[in-house]
Amino acid sequence: METLRLARATHQLLERDVEALEKIGHELERYNDGQERTDDTDS
Repeated sequence: METLRLARATHQLLERDVEALEKIGHELERYNDGQERTDDTDS
């Protein structure tokens, strides 16, 4: 039973980690898009 609880907790942590990484990825895309627009206006 303890193993099952640990497996569930691990699964939940991994889900949260994936969600956080997805959010970071979206923010990086937004940042990069903004940088590309800035680079285009500088040339």
